[in-house]
Amino acid sequence: MAPLFSRRAICELQGLVQGNVDRLCKILAINNAAGKSSDLFFGLRCFTMDTITYFCFAKSVDALAEPDFKAPIIEAMEASLPAFVVFKHFSLIRKAVFGMPPWLSVLTSPQTAGLIHLQQLLGAQVNEVVKNPEALKDSPHRIIYHELLSTKASKGEPLPSAGSLYEEAQALMFGGADTTGNALMLGTFHLLGSPGYVDRLKEELYSAWPVLDEPPKLEELEKLPFLTAVIKESLRISPGVASPLLRVVPATGATVTGAYIPPNTIVGMSGTFVHSSKAIFKNPETFDPERWLDKDSASLEKWLVAFSKGPRMCMGQNLANCEMYLVFAALFRRFDLELDGTSVDDLTWRECFLPHFQGRHLQAFCRPVAN
Repeated sequence: MAPLFSRRAICELQGLVQGNVDRLCKILAINNAAGKSSDLFFGLRCFTMDTITYFCFAKSVDALAEPDFKAPIIEAMEASLPAFVVFKHFSLIRKAVFGMPPWLSVLTSPQTAGLIHLQQLLGAQVNEVVKNPEALKDSPHRIIYHELLSTKASKGEPLPSAGSLYEEAQALMFGGADTTGNALMLGTFHLLGSPGYVDRLKEELYSAWPVLDEPPKLEELEKLPFLTAVIKESLRISPGVASPLLRVVPATGATVTGAYIPPNTIVGMSGTFVHSSKAIFKNPETFDPERWLDKDSASLEKWLVAFSKGPRMCMGQNLANCEMYLVFAALFRRFDLELDGTSVDDLTWRECFLPHFQGRHLQAFCRPVAN
């Protein structure tokens, strides 16, 4: 699927992302006109969910249209996170739950009904393209099934089964919504707690975006050094995939930093451990975009592992970066933002593979600015 997520492909489809940014901003302005703050925790998740589903499947769940951003799929994904801990350690429970018919799953866990309905939608789409691949010609743009069912990409191997396609679809949906949404949410919160950073970002954005009705392209935003530093620091301070990703040491064993690890040992590492290391980052608990602008900042680049590294790195990096550039630019160019009671204590989380935030959502007043 690499061609679908290449930088060139993302740049060509950035209008899709910009359209969802514009929808998000319109809703924030409507909330402000009604005299109320906006739930940016859910709002940013709705944005990333609509973007990833339409980008990958040409079918948006239209989460942004839900009142107060309380989209059933977003609430369901959040409610389902604690179960990941149980599933990780008790495979029989996982198999029993995943083996339930949809109606029984909804009956036993109503709060996750939105997730069940989306799974049914994805399953129906998978079955349709497997039975009739010609239907892909009607798609408004190339989607994941174009790549997964390509005989060229399969290199002579059998094409994926419907089950494999469904698993790929689910992985992209989870991986493309929560992780980017969390980075946007945490970056926004920490910026709002640092007025000096906000002023600096606004000044930079105004120089690149003088007319509100003419938003710059991704390629122009990428040239802004402080915006780029804000994005890097947001990725660093966000937990991303909080759980260590497990691997089995091969039969030859392995030596890591001088320590021998026997064959068949299960090992794991999370980017969170790297990003919070005091041996690498000075004051790692502090949100400090300027660390990426210092003269020795180049030495830190290899330690920014939000998307992992190497051949198994996250293929959605280009899409996530596009979303973050366009959203941060829009929020801080189009609005004056003010926290509505959210504190740092509200951002505590527990590891449920993905981080599960347990406090009050990020609420902020979003007041549109004049041109």
